Amino acid sequence: MLYLVASWVILQVADVLFDALELPSAWARGVLAVLILGFPVALVISWVYEVTPEGIKREKDVDRSQSITPQTGHKINILIVVLLVVAIATVAVDRLLPEATKTPVSETVTEKEQPDAPAPAELAAEKFAPAPDRSIAVLPFANRSAREEDVYFVDGIHDDILTQLARIGSLTVISRTSVEKFRETSQSMKEIGAVLGVKNILEGGVQRAGDRVRINVQLIDVDTDDHLWAETYDRELTTANIFDIQSEISTAIAQALRATLSPEEKERLGSAQTGNMAALEAYFLGRQALAKRTSASLAEAEKHFKQAITLDPDYALANIGLADTYVLQAIYSGRSRSEQEALAKPLITRALAINDRLGEAYISMASMTDDIDPVTAEKLFRKGIELAPGYVTGHQWYGNSLRAQGRNTEALGQLEEAVRLDPLSGIARINLGSALENVGRLEDARQQYEAVLQIDPGFAVAYSSLGSLDTLSGHMDDAIVQFRRAAALDPGNPQYPTFLAVMWEMLGGRSESDRALGRLRAMHSSSWWTAFADMVLSSLRGDPDAAVVAARTVHEGVPTDPIGLWILGLDDLRAGHAQQAVERYEAAYPALSGKTGQVVNAANSGIAVNLAYLLRAAGDTDRADVLLERSLKQIEGWNRLGNGGYGITDVKIYAMQGKTDQALAALRQAVDEGWILVFPWDVDLAPLHDQAEYQAIMAEVEAKWAAQLERVRVMEATGQLAPLPE
Repeated sequence: MLYLVASWVILQVADVLFDALELPSAWARGVLAVLILGFPVALVISWVYEVTPEGIKREKDVDRSQSITPQTGHKINILIVVLLVVAIATVAVDRLLPEATKTPVSETVTEKEQPDAPAPAELAAEKFAPAPDRSIAVLPFANRSAREEDVYFVDGIHDDILTQLARIGSLTVISRTSVEKFRETSQSMKEIGAVLGVKNILEGGVQRAGDRVRINVQLIDVDTDDHLWAETYDRELTTANIFDIQSEISTAIAQALRATLSPEEKERLGSAQTGNMAALEAYFLGRQALAKRTSASLAEAEKHFKQAITLDPDYALANIGLADTYVLQAIYSGRSRSEQEALAKPLITRALAINDRLGEAYISMASMTDDIDPVTAEKLFRKGIELAPGYVTGHQWYGNSLRAQGRNTEALGQLEEAVRLDPLSGIARINLGSALENVGRLEDARQQYEAVLQIDPGFAVAYSSLGSLDTLSGHMDDAIVQFRRAAALDPGNPQYPTFLAVMWEMLGGRSESDRALGRLRAMHSSSWWTAFADMVLSSLRGDPDAAVVAARTVHEGVPTDPIGLWILGLDDLRAGHAQQAVERYEAAYPALSGKTGQVVNAANSGIAVNLAYLLRAAGDTDRADVLLERSLKQIEGWNRLGNGGYGITDVKIYAMQGKTDQALAALRQAVDEGWILVFPWDVDLAPLHDQAEYQAIMAEVEAKWAAQLERVRVMEATGQLAPLPE
């Protein structure tokens, strides 16, 4: 009896200690094997031998009148009780102590090393909506494996469980980007819940050893700190078992939170995505690289997703991951958008052929801007969100699509939902900030960008967003500082040297502009962004022929680019081909065509003014006048500055309408508010050029340029402004 009790105690203690020390599960099985083999030996010894005051003797040699067996039995009973108490205490500690406090020895972090989470008062998700009862955050799982490199595998399982939960319509699930901020945190469940806006938190750990995997999880009520559910899964390491465990965890969470699962949701939770473990791990690595949103990380994501597809061509999610990587490379890596979308579309089509119930695939297909019209795109976005309601990218990309159509209020709703689901996501808040700019809430937008830097000081896009806001608010000197910071953090992104070259040139810093342009050409000699920079700089430098050559490349890559369209249109006017310019505009913006009744909205009002100028030159003054009046009506109540602001659109309209006094008054107001972007291609302002007031206003603008140029040059000379990365 003593042997059995002692063996049980040893197994319980080993279970806890081996887990804490990250020892492979095979060690625990080895201990069990030794104890089993030792049992018959102990049984024989206890039968043949007896403990006496003179030592251990053979039982047949002991005088029965001198035996102390009763006393020994009493001591053994006491020892058994003590061992049972120790075992119960060990199990209680393992089961009841919160997972966050049971940090493995190799993962111990000192208080100074603990990452600081953003202040709940500033970033809490409750700003958007109260935490729903069926809301949950899944904290990063602890890697309890012996190998440090298994952290990618552990994070992949964590990410996949989040993806599964996000497909349950009755749950509100916080995305990975936000929960990652609480890796190894010392904050309480209540504090974490306040920041993330949830009522429940899942935490756990994963141990991978040889051909076995062990996952333990527990669900905690944030308000009461009660454990709602806990389980340990110890299985053979196969993809089927991994997906089974994830499905069981997701189903158990739904049951614990009393969430309703539709038959289709149950079916989706039970479906395995791949049967190839190496493909699964490559996909995990690709997802983690994709989330970083830099040119280098996207190249890494592309490599991992391609590897996953090579290992398993029928891995639908890997196909979607590679497609999304291609789309994002058009933004962050200077690739041609049309070429990247051409690469992405077959991958999405294949993913849908493999599994037509993946919401992520419909979201990706809807983002194919060159091939999908807005009505079809909206249907795809809605279907994708219906299938994966917690998929943050779905809300984010749908919101951006609505914003591009000028449906700013609807866009704001989608982007606020994205931030509610992922409150510590930098890119979600960046897009929300852009939507806030579109509705004129510039300070709110700035707060979003600055909040991103509080969350992640190394997120380059936050600096570029601040730089864009500063540019459109008349502070190009501040913008140069922000874009320099962005370029230092993501030197492979061609947007940043492009913007720097243009801003230096606008301010009169030709040498600095050439330096930024040289940097751009060295990195991306044939990219769309290089052509865009050549187009703008050639125009600013008074070389229209070179500007037109570059504009053709720009228009071929992005047919809707407004500057490329305008420069090509002006070239057509010089050649006497006004109607050709009109037709090019109508092809790029069909809503403004006479065939569709010339629909002017928040997204195309500035384009409509340019088209009106070309229509006048083509002799169609009636259509031109309609466009001007509708554009003027559209911008009523808008903000002048910021992304989505109307700038000096009103000035151009009044100038073309011959209302010189109103045009000059609007220009005066614009400059007083901070607008200083007046370009050589603003030929629609020509009726004002001879006016003394116009010349005085432009002299004021040029003085601001000179002052800002001097300021940034002083900052550069004194080391306050970091040099552009080589």
